[in-house]
Amino acid sequence: MRLLSTAAILCAIAVPAAAQSREADAVRRLNDPMVQEGVAMAMSALAGIVLDTKVGPLANYADPDADIRPSDTLRDVERRRDPHFEAKLHERTRRAVGTVGAVANDALAMRGELARTADRLRAALAPLQGAIEAYDDN
Repeated sequence: MRLLSTAAILCAIAVPAAAQSREADAVRRLNDPMVQEGVAMAMSALAGIVLDTKVGPLANYADPDADIRPSDTLRDVERRRDPHFEAKLHERTRRAVGTVGAVANDALAMRGELARTADRLRAALAPLQGAIEAYDDN
């Protein structure tokens, strides 16, 4: 039942042929290692802004095992936990963009099959729709 629901939703959101080239271009870009690196760099910069947040004033309220010092930023706290956390965050972000590209590529490849399924579902539901309309007229 879940598979049928998922297929119906995917069929309902199938896009017109005019948008296919834009989507194919977007998928191609998501699979480009340079784009993946660019997104990872942008996300690292955004994360850096958050990581520079001073959290030291909250040290009095933190768990003593949290090792938060009065002058700490989030970056300081995280570096003590894992000195390589920023490099790992960057690499995970890069891999995530690659995964999105792969999933989008597969979804794009399925578009034709989903459109055919949607057509078959519409044809199969047409008699039911006619019966409902006939019932409403009475």
